[in-house]
Amino acid sequence: MVDMKSGPSVNRRSFLKNAATAAALGVNASAALPRAANAAVAADKASVYGLLAAVFRRELDVALLSALRDENLIAAFADAGVIFTPEFLNGPVDLVLEKHRVAYTALFIGPGKHIPPHASVHLDVTGELCGPATHWVRSFIEDTGFGYLSDFNDLPDHVSVELEFMRKLWAREAEALAEGDARMAERCSSRRAFFVEAHLGLWIDRFCTAVMAASEMPFYAEIAKLTQAVLAAEYSEPSLTGPALMAGADNAQPTVASVETAPN
Repeated sequence: MVDMKSGPSVNRRSFLKNAATAAALGVNASAALPRAANAAVAADKASVYGLLAAVFRRELDVALLSALRDENLIAAFADAGVIFTPEFLNGPVDLVLEKHRVAYTALFIGPGKHIPPHASVHLDVTGELCGPATHWVRSFIEDTGFGYLSDFNDLPDHVSVELEFMRKLWAREAEALAEGDARMAERCSSRRAFFVEAHLGLWIDRFCTAVMAASEMPFYAEIAKLTQAVLAAEYSEPSLTGPALMAGADNAQPTVASVETAPN
């Protein structure tokens, strides 16, 4: 849904370290990662979600591999306890891409036994695509004020879409904090917290656990581990105060872009 131009930055080391620490120690994330108090921290969180969304969205390509081999990003991953193999970091590009394209297809597409990257498969009783969870996510994203690119042809409960949605909410909160718009920042924070509590947090952990168990390539197992840690850090945000607080955000106008605007 989004190209790498809107993807990761490299100034995210402290966030990754704190998020991973919270998850690894099994403590309340609020003790390890305080609520985002400035635009820079929120922007860093948006960058991390952008990276995760890009990895889960499609097979590895030259641009994404190049970004993942950035020395600052490698250091950030190491701080978070996420280690890529020497082959992944230094091997011939064509060979690395081919192996990981095969691995991505085997993990998430099939045709053999695979791990569907859609929430409905993991949440709904039927375990089928395009179930109630799919429709809930579509409505929630659109009610928040976001839309989809005209050439988007997947389902809205794909893991990459949900992570991209989190990225956009963090990015809009960063803008609001930079502008001193406390009301908008709180709306984005509340909307995000509700999404995690009511939906994303209910399935992402089991999905990542399945990826870690099934992946023949360490890269996807490490990304799944990082995803779990990043979501664990979300519980450091203010607790949900109730649906009534969210109602105002539902009046936002959806756009035709890919998750490009935020609640008004």
